[in-house]
Amino acid sequence: MLKIDNILLPPQLYIVSTPIGNLKDITLRALSILKSSDIIACEDTRITKKLLSSYEIKSKKLVSVHDYTPEQKLIFLINKIKKGESIALVSDSGTPVISDPGVKLIILAIKNDIKIIPIPGPSAITASLVGAGLAHKNFLFLGFLPNKKNQRINSLTKYSKIDSLLVFYESAKRINQTITDMFSVFGNRKCIIARELTKIYETFYRGNLEEFKKIKENLKGEITIIIGSPENKENLEEYEIDEDQIKKIILLTKKKFSTKDLSILLSIIYKKPKKFFYTKLIKMSDNKKN
Repeated sequence: MLKIDNILLPPQLYIVSTPIGNLKDITLRALSILKSSDIIACEDTRITKKLLSSYEIKSKKLVSVHDYTPEQKLIFLINKIKKGESIALVSDSGTPVISDPGVKLIILAIKNDIKIIPIPGPSAITASLVGAGLAHKNFLFLGFLPNKKNQRINSLTKYSKIDSLLVFYESAKRINQTITDMFSVFGNRKCIIARELTKIYETFYRGNLEEFKKIKENLKGEITIIIGSPENKENLEEYEIDEDQIKKIILLTKKKFSTKDLSILLSIIYKKPKKFFYTKLIKMSDNKKN
């Protein structure tokens, strides 16, 4: 069995990265911190117990910290550090607070002049990027998109002109809806879908958004989506049009055309992609409701 050092930790908050699937993907330093800390603050105590058990780390005090943890409980943990105890913060998988809970505890610790010690390690973002096979100089991580379609379309539209790879997390239940919305906003860009990273069924699907709209396979597990940079960057600005003109057309055609039919009409008038107008019409409709 691997020998894990038991060290005397100063009373600080340690942000410890844990495996995203394969339990062997953990650093010796992370194991030493987990073994030596007085308290482990974790997203789900059951999942953390499995990790500790696999490395024979026993008799640890585990405290759950998630999005709905009351401030009083967070203050309790901060006071523990002030009294000389060390706390390791972990999420269910990967690097804590990257689309995971825990940031409230970190902010509170900083306000109380408690030192934050990051213990780097696995991350689905970097794992998916290095396996994607897409050339890039930069990338933008956007986490999970909103659940509601209109809000999702609005979020995607904000980033449609950025010359960068776009990285998203997504659930298996929404993958088809999300890919369809991405196609309507981005057009047919290159796309990589990575699932079950570091696990037995790790898979990279490489193709484009139009192909994945028709995907029939029932994808399961944790999913990362990487969207390629726009290939026709020089043409992005020419899609900008006068929104006042569109509003006038909408008023004239009110109750006569559906959003789909109106987007087709505008594409004929302005000789631009109908998906561009469809997205813009949805966004304008959503803003009107708000």
